[in-house]
Amino acid sequence: MIDVRFPTALQMMLSLALAQAEGVERLSSAQLAVGVDSNPTFVRRLLVPLIQAGLVHSTMGRDGGVSLGVDATAITLRDIYKVSMGGKKLWVGRSDIPHRCLVSCNVERFFGNLADEVDESVSRLLGGRTLADALQELRSLDTQRT
Repeated sequence: MIDVRFPTALQMMLSLALAQAEGVERLSSAQLAVGVDSNPTFVRRLLVPLIQAGLVHSTMGRDGGVSLGVDATAITLRDIYKVSMGGKKLWVGRSDIPHRCLVSCNVERFFGNLADEVDESVSRLLGGRTLADALQELRSLDTQRT
C-alpha cells in the first residue's frame, strides 16, 4: 500500500507557504482538502502532528484556519517528512522468512542495513531543501510550462 501522508502534507505546506507569500492570513482545512483533492478529515489528521511540531499554527473560530508556524525558509522538507511519517521507515523488511540457506538466514539483516542507508540518504536529501526552495522550484516549473 502506498503511503500518501508525506506528499499530501508537503502539498499542504506548499499551499500554506504560497498563501503566506501572497498575503493570505490562513487557509481552512476545507480549502486545503480541495487543493489536495482529499477528505477534510484526512487533512485535519495530517495537520495535527504539523501543529504539534510548531510547523503550522492553528486558529480556532469562525474565521479560523491554519498558517505556517515558522517561516518557509526555516522549514526543511525533512522536517515535514519526519513529522508527517511519524518515524515510519521508508522500507520494512520481512521477518517471517524461515532460515534455510545463506539468503534466507541473512536477508532480513541485509535488507535492514540497506533500508537504513536509504532512510539516511532520503533524510540528507530532504534536509538540504527548504519549503521556500520547493515553492521557488514550483514557480520555476510553472514558468517553463507556459
